[in-house]
Amino acid sequence: MIQVTVERVGFDQDNDQAVILLADLHKSYILPIWVRTQEAAAIAFPLQDIKPQRPLTADLAVDIIDKLGAQVVMILITEVKDEVFYAVLVLNHGGREIELDSRPSDAIAIALRTSSPIYVADSVMAEAGIPSKSTEVQ
Repeated sequence: MIQVTVERVGFDQDNDQAVILLADLHKSYILPIWVRTQEAAAIAFPLQDIKPQRPLTADLAVDIIDKLGAQVVMILITEVKDEVFYAVLVLNHGGREIELDSRPSDAIAIALRTSSPIYVADSVMAEAGIPSKSTEVQ
């Protein structure tokens, strides 16, 4: 597994979608994940310290996890099939590890709200990652 951070949230005006750019800690590879603009906003808000007036779905999920006495351990982007990414939200509840199937966009939004690490499977990075030509993401 490769630990990544959310490097940038971008908007593609050609197809009215957004792209989440994940970068490994050395910024050697970038993993673009295309999402709808609503999911991109849920990811961008905590990056920009924006608090919506009403809770978004990720805020609700974090509140539920907290009130049930669990903690987010990490999220894992586990595979990509037919250009669709899959993720798992890993929780700890009373010493027991629980894995929940999740869309990567939801898992990333939750990870950002809980300061939890984000990991990408080596096979996903090998298949969908783009080598960075420099040490900075363009």
